[in-house]
Amino acid sequence: MSHQPYSDWMHLALDGELEPEQRSQLEAHLQVCARCAALWRVLEEVEAMLTAAPLVSARPGFTNRFNARLRQQRSQLRAWLGVFVLGFSVVGAALILLPLILGMLWPFVQLLGRPATLTTLFDNASAISQTLLTVGAALWASAWALGAFAVGTPLFWLLIVTVLSATVLWIFTLRRLALRGVLL
Repeated sequence: MSHQPYSDWMHLALDGELEPEQRSQLEAHLQVCARCAALWRVLEEVEAMLTAAPLVSARPGFTNRFNARLRQQRSQLRAWLGVFVLGFSVVGAALILLPLILGMLWPFVQLLGRPATLTTLFDNASAISQTLLTVGAALWASAWALGAFAVGTPLFWLLIVTVLSATVLWIFTLRRLALRGVLL
């Protein structure tokens, strides 16, 4: 015999939400089933105790303390989120800038690997100035090419805006944490 619908109906009956037809079926079942009748008596006793118990009111200021604690927890969550976003922003900026910096420094590394070139550079001042002009022109050409690429690539602009936004968010979060005394 399945007792499940009768158990559910007992709870509905205590809440006053049981249909009259189901109520009559429950009462008929309670007459023949000792297990369900015992459960019904226990549920009625518990319901009577809960109904008779006085309501306890919250201490004064409970709502304010609860809301303050909730705000504190949310601000801590936002602070950690800011730290997380800033960390990813720094890593993203490093991933963008590191190849560019290494690419610009590579000609200098190649010059240092050639002793004859270094001797010529140090012996001849005009060669040094010519090399500096060549490196400057190469840097200018690299910057110009990167700029031309960036202007035509929306994904690059999205990346730049994302990195800048994350940096601003990070600075804002750190400032708020410092003002609240969380960071010192």
